[in-house]
Amino acid sequence: MTSLGAFSPLALAQVSSDSGEVVREARPSQSVENVFREEHALFSDRLTIEPGINYSYSDRSQLALRGFLALDAIFLGEINLDTVESHITTFDINTRYGLTDRLEVGLNVPFVYRSTTYQSVGADTSASRASELAVDDADLGDISASLSYRLLPETTERPDLVLNLGVTAPTGTDPYGISLRKDPNDDGGNLSIPTELPTGNGVWAVNAGVSALKTLDPAIVFANLGYTYNFEESFDDISATTGKDPGDVKLGDSIRAGFGTAFALNERLSLSLSYSHEHVRKSKITQGGVTNKVIGSDANVGVFSIGGTYALNDSTSIVTSLGIGLTDAASDISLTFRMPFQL
Repeated sequence: MTSLGAFSPLALAQVSSDSGEVVREARPSQSVENVFREEHALFSDRLTIEPGINYSYSDRSQLALRGFLALDAIFLGEINLDTVESHITTFDINTRYGLTDRLEVGLNVPFVYRSTTYQSVGADTSASRASELAVDDADLGDISASLSYRLLPETTERPDLVLNLGVTAPTGTDPYGISLRKDPNDDGGNLSIPTELPTGNGVWAVNAGVSALKTLDPAIVFANLGYTYNFEESFDDISATTGKDPGDVKLGDSIRAGFGTAFALNERLSLSLSYSHEHVRKSKITQGGVTNKVIGSDANVGVFSIGGTYALNDSTSIVTSLGIGLTDAASDISLTFRMPFQL
């Protein structure tokens, strides 16, 4: 069986006859090219436009007990069971263009629609009383630009190594200073929800990383490592109450790593399995010259993904991916459809 490494899109190999005449130009299969493109290891002088849609769902439940146990069995006090169901749909356009065979630029413009339902049970110590409110919002998300540089091309001994650098602008709705409203049908005021939902982080961020990819017949293996730094920003209001409460916000930086494998089943179809993990450090808030860490703002996000790519023709493909959250901070499920095409 011919190794996939012989069909590496990093360079076109020429097959010659004994007389030295070029018989044909060996090209990678479209399915192999799709894997390299999704891992940002395919540098082409053609403009790639990649519209996509991503849907993620998560629900969180939290039991709050305020009271004490009598006889180690009977709880006396207030019981609250709060549940938050979140639906996030992101429509985005991702464009990439190879300036050279080693340098590529990219731009991603997202539009985010969010819908969240808040439920609370146990108002006024009554287990039969419940409150429910929903809020939804849609707006432009945070626009990002990227630069990818091939440090080392793939050979039979070493993988393809690509350096990545990106910047994210706070073009979306930031989450600071959003006021809360209470359920008008709940006299006890047990449930409060935000009046709007954010579509961005509100701060500038830069990220840097490195990715490696190697073709190993009959599979393609890849791995990546990256770091995101969030700049500290000042806001006129960072509270959820009426009135202005200015302060500085430093979102926690994050480090991420991932690895996976893909199989080119035939000329047009490839399947992939991957795992990604991101550790987010605690955020900090500075007010009146005093800096405090935000308790509970750190997180570990682990996602296992199953994907597939099908080439409709030489310039257009369909990319699908199902992500399954493996940690509490990750979305329960995430479904992605993308359609990259080249001009």
